[in-house]
Amino acid sequence: MSQSLPRIWIITDPTHRDGPLVPLRRALDGCPAGVIGVQLRAKEAADRQLVEWGHQLRSLTAATGHLLTINRRPDVAQIVAADGVHLPEHAISPIDVRQRWPELRLVGVSRHGREGLRTAERDGASYAFLSPIFEVPGKAAPIGIAGFGTAIAGVGIPTYGLGGVRAEHVPALLEAGAFGVAIRRAIYAVRQPERALQSFVHALDKTLASCE
Repeated sequence: MSQSLPRIWIITDPTHRDGPLVPLRRALDGCPAGVIGVQLRAKEAADRQLVEWGHQLRSLTAATGHLLTINRRPDVAQIVAADGVHLPEHAISPIDVRQRWPELRLVGVSRHGREGLRTAERDGASYAFLSPIFEVPGKAAPIGIAGFGTAIAGVGIPTYGLGGVRAEHVPALLEAGAFGVAIRRAIYAVRQPERALQSFVHALDKTLASCE
């Protein structure tokens, strides 16, 4: 499964002044296919808006060769023909999703510690986000890169570092055992999202090449 997973996930920000699609479209312009996964996360959006954004993102990601998941809502993921769903820590189990929506290939999860990762592995999650790595306003205390490495040691599912991650953190996170990174503010809080994403892709390519 890990061979078909992207190394970078971009989580949408529906509060951006241009909406969730414009910065993402700019970021993905010229990005190599298969490197990026997009997670539509819009907790406050009405169902119709969520479905509309889902269809738009499905068209964008299909055209650019990237994966799409929908946060929390397997029903919406099915409606828009997304590749999968991403579940918060206290959402339904990946087991339930796979039984009810077997057509969803990917079932990702968010976790905040080793115990949660072990449960996700047992329940058949495709991958996990572990957070926060660095300080994020309103979130729990950061675990740091060393804490990330300790938490994922021996865990058998691909795990991504999330939370305040910048491009310069990519080498250390991969060395600690991360499969990749998940980002949001790094794309939506900058004026040139395309350059920001390029810096992540460059750091990723350089680090992976040095490991070969």
